Amino acid sequence: MTMAGIPEPQRHVGNLIRRAQQLHLATWARVVSADVTSAQYSILAVLDRFGEASQRELCDEVDLDRSTVADLVRRMESAGLIARRRAEGDARRNVVTLTEFGATERERLAPLVVEVQRELTMHLDPEESAALFHGLWAMLER
Repeated sequence: MTMAGIPEPQRHVGNLIRRAQQLHLATWARVVSADVTSAQYSILAVLDRFGEASQRELCDEVDLDRSTVADLVRRMESAGLIARRRAEGDARRNVVTLTEFGATERERLAPLVVEVQRELTMHLDPEESAALFHGLWAMLER
């Protein structure tokens, strides 16, 4: 397949990324959860790995801006997935931890997240799947 034979906008990488994200969101809602978003799951995974994190650390780990993370944290706290408290010695800093419910949800959702990745890449051979991952990683590392 050559790009010259593909019409606009289908031949543009940005269009393909947008369409892939739409596919990811639809697959996520069907397989994992309509309530816990992939961004929220990322926060659950980071907190599972770290034990606790400041909202700033969450921003850095999941690569989202402060206002988005603040909104996610507020919604996740309301849903009982996480707990938030002021850091000792710094009243401006929030420390976030998983609740027991959040840890249980993280554990329950983890295999479903793997299933989403499997569904998204099942039509690719292993080399294509690895190339897709490495290409996207390299693009985002810039």
